[in-house]
Amino acid sequence: MEEILRNIRKQLRLAMNGVIANSLRQKGMNYKLIFGVPLPEIKQIAASHTPDASLARALWQEDVREMKILSTMLFPPEAMTHDEARRWAAEIPYPEIAEQCANNLFPFVQEADALAVSFLSDVKPPFSRTVGFLLFAQLFKRKKEVKPASQEVFLSESLCTLQPEDGREISWSEKRAVVQALRFFGRLSAENAREALEIVHAESPTDEQREFYEELKFEFEYEE
Repeated sequence: MEEILRNIRKQLRLAMNGVIANSLRQKGMNYKLIFGVPLPEIKQIAASHTPDASLARALWQEDVREMKILSTMLFPPEAMTHDEARRWAAEIPYPEIAEQCANNLFPFVQEADALAVSFLSDVKPPFSRTVGFLLFAQLFKRKKEVKPASQEVFLSESLCTLQPEDGREISWSEKRAVVQALRFFGRLSAENAREALEIVHAESPTDEQREFYEELKFEFEYEE
């Protein structure tokens, strides 16, 4: 294991990009170490290693951007339980890692729609709901199974995020994740598009919400 980790560190050093690393730090990423390796090259490094749950867990524990991302690519989805996925979601440090978990790993876990619902129910971790909506986006995009009950929760929680009635402060990353999920949900059918637009309706009280409505309306009209 240690030899593999050393090899990965060597690969990351050889691919490091100081300009990207500095840019990421300026955007607020305060990892212990950032190599600044672009995603396509991280994927190439991942492809040179055999997926392994123990290796992925070791990479996840490192406070290194690229190792966090690699862990989402090297964890065998069939080996990840919902409990472990929720622990990972609670440890996500930045929106980029939420995206990588939702893109690379969580859609392929068993009963992924139920996993997405469980993320939405966990309001304490800063990025749990964000990763839940991003996971729904991937499930709709990939046309994977989403049970009617899970879809109902998705629509209800989307409304609660974009038009909260309890005065909660909603993060920008969560709002954008909802819009992304509604986009792929609406692409599936005309009825879905209608439901998505009802959540972000034209008479929404804020400029932000009206912009979301116009964005989705344009998306669905273009798809037609």
